[in-house]
Amino acid sequence: MEELLPLEPVVRQHVFVGRNKELAIYHNWLAEYQAVSTLFVVSGMGGIGKSALLAKMNHDTKTKGIHTIFLDGSVCPQTPSGFMEYIHMLIHPYQHGASIDVLIHNPLQKKIILYLDHFDELTALHSWFINAFLPHMAAKGIGIVLATRKSVASPHIRTVSLPLTHFTYEETLNYINAVSSLPPKQAHQLASKSDGFPLGLALAVDMVTKSRKADLRLVSQTISAKFLREVTAVSLHPLLEVLIVMEYANQEMLAAVLQRPICLDEYRALQKLSFIDLHPYGLKLHEIAKTHLKQDFQMREPSRLASLHRKCMQVLYQQLTDTSFTDRAIITSALLKMNRDTWPKNNAYLSFTSTITQVETDHIVESDIPILHDLIEEWCSYSVDPEHNQNYHKFLDALIQLDPDSILLLRNQQHLPTGMFITVHFSTKTAPLLLHHFRADLDACFTPEGCRQAALQADTFVPILITATEHHLSYTRQELTGMLIMEQLAKLAPGKRAILVATNESFRQFLRTIGFQSRPAGDIRCDTSWAKAEVLELDLRKGAFEDWIFDLVPINQKQALTLTIEKTRKLLHSIKSTTDLEKYADYFTDCANGHSVQKKIMSLMEQSDQLTPDQREVLWISFIRFPDNAIRAAEMCNMSRATFYRHQKKAIQQLTNILCS
Repeated sequence: MEELLPLEPVVRQHVFVGRNKELAIYHNWLAEYQAVSTLFVVSGMGGIGKSALLAKMNHDTKTKGIHTIFLDGSVCPQTPSGFMEYIHMLIHPYQHGASIDVLIHNPLQKKIILYLDHFDELTALHSWFINAFLPHMAAKGIGIVLATRKSVASPHIRTVSLPLTHFTYEETLNYINAVSSLPPKQAHQLASKSDGFPLGLALAVDMVTKSRKADLRLVSQTISAKFLREVTAVSLHPLLEVLIVMEYANQEMLAAVLQRPICLDEYRALQKLSFIDLHPYGLKLHEIAKTHLKQDFQMREPSRLASLHRKCMQVLYQQLTDTSFTDRAIITSALLKMNRDTWPKNNAYLSFTSTITQVETDHIVESDIPILHDLIEEWCSYSVDPEHNQNYHKFLDALIQLDPDSILLLRNQQHLPTGMFITVHFSTKTAPLLLHHFRADLDACFTPEGCRQAALQADTFVPILITATEHHLSYTRQELTGMLIMEQLAKLAPGKRAILVATNESFRQFLRTIGFQSRPAGDIRCDTSWAKAEVLELDLRKGAFEDWIFDLVPINQKQALTLTIEKTRKLLHSIKSTTDLEKYADYFTDCANGHSVQKKIMSLMEQSDQLTPDQREVLWISFIRFPDNAIRAAEMCNMSRATFYRHQKKAIQQLTNILCS
């Protein structure tokens, strides 16, 4: 295996791309006459490019002949007096003996810019800097630019927040072309696989250009190591691992998965990490950090990751059964996203080349309409025969007037529609429109009376079409379509059903994978000239909604391992060591660690009605009182050794049956 790449040579490359919006805001302030003194806060997770942006700002400012002072928080003194002396030392050479007063009074009314990289390192000075240093800055002409993991603000000075995100596809490609001579095809492939994370991109390009057989998984190892250096408290590592698996977690959920109390200080310390974001229901990992940390976890300890995944599933599943109706969509969405990586990859709608981070879902605005008609036209070209095209365009216009919330859009980073999912809530309001445009499909889905009842009861959703552009640079049409379906599935609830007619076989296979039942449409009006139609239905009006969700988990993820008599015997020999029992936790859905396994087995040996008193006594004497002395154990049971071994075997067999039931 190749060695992990050192960070410094890669990170410090003299190439700068992107950040046009942030630079424009800064340059506009530089151009202002008598500009109000301003604090610019460049924030973002480690490796996102904060230091590179400060270096670029400093370079641009110097070329304009403006005085700059550049400080590195990692080497600054950690006392107010030491900090002030450090600034004075940096000001002195070019201000002809002037002191720090130039920042406080700015007598020449010229711009002076103070850059402070790694502001997080000045933990002892945070409060002093915000509440004592900044209020003394001159009212005009002073610019202070901070690079910090978490955003800060000050009531004492105008503050401009500049949070950094990952690169767009175009910026990613520009970087690759600027620092390498990769062939266009290979550059596009690397850009498509990249998540636009600047550090990851730099490492990947460096690795590909240096090695013909580059293993890009090593990039995740290197980035993971960088992130984990932030986690100075060892007690936070298990909490972080839970967030690697779960979409979000609060203090109670972390405690439930880890089977131990989580104190408020631990939770707050976790929240302060640069790659932890807030979620309405707790904390979550930044998507980019999650991608690399999870890939690294998978490479190092795949079995333990799978075990943790099961425990997290069980906690969410329990929450789903106990939660209020309004919270179900959040938990459902989390369960669906948790298991996306474990679904079979033989279907284009389930094969995500990377985490989809450069799109967002939204509802329609008037300016979207022409683009939506383009999406409809593109969808019609591969989904229906040409004579039906106009029907879909007319339906779209009518639906926008009647029920625009039926249209869910996928937007790219330029906020333009790149995908669309039309799902109509079938009711007395929408039924006439659907019957007018899609009579044949509804006749295939319902009997006449069933159609009337569905409209009256308003318990049915009818997906009409799902489409996405083929021209998105980072994701395929199928990936974007799959994401849209996941978003809508998460909104399903108990007592509802979804029903539709489809002719695309790959799409039908995808729907069957996530629980839809299919049957022939039985109406040639629904067919295309190249394919027969099927009706697909997911009916949650009867039966447990929770069971449908849990059924989506691959069988090897939701079933505990099967115990054998020999494994039960080995378990009993380890009964006094919770450390040795850790490896048996995966055999039980209600055990998270060795301590809970020990508690479960001891409870059975002490009071289980499924074991006879003699069986409980044999097990207790064999493995608790005299675990290493069979002769003494047989004597205590008043048995010969042959009889003792026979009774012991039967007792272990019965215990195994109980544990497997």
